[in-house]
Amino acid sequence: MSTLKTAVLATAFALCAVPGALAAGSSVQLIIGGEAYDGPPKFEVTFDGKVLGEGAVNAAIDTATAGRFADAADKTPYVQSFAFDIPEDLFKPGGEVRVRLVNEAYGGDGSNRDRNLYLAAVAVNGRAVTVSGLSTQGTTADTANELLGEFLVLKDGNVEGVSRAPTGGWPLPDATIAAVQPAAEPVTTEVAAVADAPAAVKAPVAKAPAAVTALKLPETGEGDKPVATASLAADEPAANPACNRDELYNVVGFNESSNDLTPKLMQRLDQIVADIGEQKCKVMVTGYSSRAGNHATNALFAIERAQNVLAYLKQAGLKFEKVSATGAGATEQFGDTFYANRRVVISVAP
Repeated sequence: MSTLKTAVLATAFALCAVPGALAAGSSVQLIIGGEAYDGPPKFEVTFDGKVLGEGAVNAAIDTATAGRFADAADKTPYVQSFAFDIPEDLFKPGGEVRVRLVNEAYGGDGSNRDRNLYLAAVAVNGRAVTVSGLSTQGTTADTANELLGEFLVLKDGNVEGVSRAPTGGWPLPDATIAAVQPAAEPVTTEVAAVADAPAAVKAPVAKAPAAVTALKLPETGEGDKPVATASLAADEPAANPACNRDELYNVVGFNESSNDLTPKLMQRLDQIVADIGEQKCKVMVTGYSSRAGNHATNALFAIERAQNVLAYLKQAGLKFEKVSATGAGATEQFGDTFYANRRVVISVAP
């Protein structure tokens, strides 16, 4: 990610919904913002021409009282993530994902009241396509793309947001977890300021985001190399000691524009694994990014940081009563430095 792009696009959004266990089957994940008018915008999503389901962007900005999505300096409150299962017999690596607004409404010229969708990213089984790979198609003819920053604009039901399969196709749902490669140590002065953080630090509890499988970012050519991970399900019941831990563990030290686990991060995770030991607990792993960066990229980094941490905990032998990996997008709740907010929080409870 270029320094110029980081400086200009200094807003972010959160992923919101009810957490749950990670699924092993194929799924589509969407990141969508919205404008509401006399109710939220609703949409339909299809895969390879078959309807997977509908959703509503309940967090959409109310154009009658709060203004327009495009004018919001912070779009965080008006964006949500959604996940839809793909039936086993429907999944194919070349399948096309389409999103369509199904309840268009407009208050008329001069009213400034409207319902619209803003599609930021589509992912299937962890492979993500962001706005540069999305397009709009009309029901009768192709329609020129209308973009708003990192979002594809869907103004009415006559156009659909389309994500064709990326080069090589969508990955299978049981793709092998990639080995976690160490990354270069941070060299900024921010590192020294927080390198000796205590083993268990209480952090503010964030709004519970959606359980979403890892989203693999397209390589940018500017050094951002996300790690491809696979969905992880909770282990089968085993004879493990009952859980008596109720902790929030902070994992701080991700490099800028990176979700790689550095040696210091792996050392911190080893401490957490040793602290929990053989206990089988309910674990929620939530990833965060700083507020420097573009909308879609921040959200995807947050998800992948959480997923890579969960992959490491799994490989280290940690047992789970229930587990989820989630992304909470960009935040400034942990401190006034970008470094402090590039973190993962691990919640452990009986």
